[in-house]
Amino acid sequence: MILAIESVSHRIIDGDSHRLLLANLSLTVARGECVALMGESGSGKTTLLNLIAGLEPIQQGNIKVADLWLKQASDKQLSGLRKKYIGIIFQQFNLLSSLSVKDNIEFSAKLSGRFNKAHGLGLANELGLTSLLTKYPATLSQGEMQRVAIARALNAGPQLLLADEPTGNLDKNNSEHVVDQLIKLAKLNNAALLMVTHSAEVACRMDKIYRIVDGSLTLHQG
Repeated sequence: MILAIESVSHRIIDGDSHRLLLANLSLTVARGECVALMGESGSGKTTLLNLIAGLEPIQQGNIKVADLWLKQASDKQLSGLRKKYIGIIFQQFNLLSSLSVKDNIEFSAKLSGRFNKAHGLGLANELGLTSLLTKYPATLSQGEMQRVAIARALNAGPQLLLADEPTGNLDKNNSEHVVDQLIKLAKLNNAALLMVTHSAEVACRMDKIYRIVDGSLTLHQG
């Protein structure tokens, strides 16, 4: 298993009180497995991705990525884990404004020590970015920035890919193409894909669909 979530609970401040956002969640994801995570806005989907990526502290329970238990891990270990094992596609893209599209795509791969120029150019071509390689993020549309963020995450060859609404800024045709590419590349590289999505059409293309309802996790398809 590349990912194991064991009895994770998480509380947030909601007005003047604390609210239980995630309640005793457990989940395992194997390499090569593509999993959709659904739920209403505010149900805790993005929070769960942040916990898995080591971007938020685990309050209760534990999460293991590769061979590292996150609750006991140091900041240095978590940073190393993200560089080596995890690819993240954020809702807000998080592209580096001072770098060209080409350099943004290459950034994570260089950090992870798995830079391959031909691989990066191939991804750019697959995602329709070849004509944009010399441009900068400020000149791109929302959909173009989303595709650059996807190429950047895939270029590093992660074993676990976390995608937060990766098709949210794409039209239907581009959305289908991007999902096909994510699944294809995850399977090809024996990587796990955990994707947050509101789209039932996108979710149905995955191996499994989980839904967070009132803090609990249920399997809707397997």
